[in-house]
Amino acid sequence: MFKKKTKKLINTTPIFVIGTGRSGTHLLGRTFLSNKDCKVLIEDPMFFKDVTKIATGQRKRRHFKKVLKNYRNLFVSTKEKYVLEKTHPNIWFVEDLLEAFPNAKFIGIKRDPYATISSMLNHGNVMKWYNVLPLNKENDFLGIDSENINYFTNLSIEAKAAFRWKSHIRRLNYLEEIFPNNVMVFDYEDYFNNNEELMNKISSFIGISGELHAEKIKNESLDKWKTHLTSENIENINNVIK
Repeated sequence: MFKKKTKKLINTTPIFVIGTGRSGTHLLGRTFLSNKDCKVLIEDPMFFKDVTKIATGQRKRRHFKKVLKNYRNLFVSTKEKYVLEKTHPNIWFVEDLLEAFPNAKFIGIKRDPYATISSMLNHGNVMKWYNVLPLNKENDFLGIDSENINYFTNLSIEAKAAFRWKSHIRRLNYLEEIFPNNVMVFDYEDYFNNNEELMNKISSFIGISGELHAEKIKNESLDKWKTHLTSENIENINNVIK
């Protein structure tokens, strides 16, 4: 008789960074490079391509099983106490990841809508989705739903981006409420206004040993959007988010 193959135990704490593009997820991921007990992967090709294609609707949700298998292989093989993987479209698969890894922690980051959208408009890889994906089909990633689907195509590009921002914020709020022990959400602006307190809160939430230190960032980035967005841009954004 053949012995049943037993699954190898995961002796690490998985950490996932979630949010929308251009909201500070890269900054958050890099913060963990300061901790010697944490293995850090930033948009690792093994995960990022597949997760993004599934999140955007280019692949069926059933393909996420392959992603889970790859994550498990990573977590089983690592020697570090913590593994952080920064693939922010995982925001749409938190339930799947928690089912597979019940001890996982998720850190979400919110950023001011004007700053986020301004950054989106200046980033080609973010804006390409409006040329790649159908705009007459419901899509959580883009923020297309039953209420705006009939007019989404005709919106200004900044209004389209505002719906994407809004959809991700709603999702973060939902996850934080439903999974308070596994999901922590904070504001990008806390990196500037309450940095030390923020680092302590993140460390405490994860239970991570050792300190976290954020890289230095320029305060000008907070208000850069004011020189990039026109009054018409702002009005179109306000019509969506207010």
